[in-house]
Amino acid sequence: MLIKLPIFKKRMKDEYFNKIKEKYDNFQRFLLENGRLPAMDTKIGYWGVTPLPELYELFKRINLGQYKNFIDIGSGDGRVVLLASIFGIEAHGIEYDQWLSNTSIFIKRRLDLPHFRKTRLLHDNFMDHDLSRYNIIFTNPDKPFFRDEFESKLLKELNGQLIVHGWEFHPQHLRKKENHIINGEKFVLYTK
Repeated sequence: MLIKLPIFKKRMKDEYFNKIKEKYDNFQRFLLENGRLPAMDTKIGYWGVTPLPELYELFKRINLGQYKNFIDIGSGDGRVVLLASIFGIEAHGIEYDQWLSNTSIFIKRRLDLPHFRKTRLLHDNFMDHDLSRYNIIFTNPDKPFFRDEFESKLLKELNGQLIVHGWEFHPQHLRKKENHIINGEKFVLYTK
């Protein structure tokens, strides 16, 4: 029996998603068992986890594979970047906190999935990074966009779409394109 290629790709994505989710579920369990929450102050912001099942559903809805390159700014433990990479695109993450950056690289190496060759996890401040080369940017902001000139940077450098995860903070001067609420998680896509 022949398996149609799109079905095969969907099965592979689902298989890779399950491996990624299992690894991050184990990471969160490890933190909790050691008296730590899967959230922390990074000195320039606050890290909290993005739920993978809802994000996976969003990426399927917006057909993430149609984009060429993706960046998660404030990428924390790397989960968003690794999930984005299973859609066959170049996926990068940039994280200021050294421990989180090292954790993301460690988890990427432990998973060692074939599509990770298109991923890069960087330790840096995204305000010092040129975002103009990415056609889709993801963020889970912990403060209003006007603080620290974040929205000004996006107005200069956004060349595609911005995905904002969360209910609290959204840009004032970008155009809302789509709104997705998945199991109570809010994701909004913006353009210039």
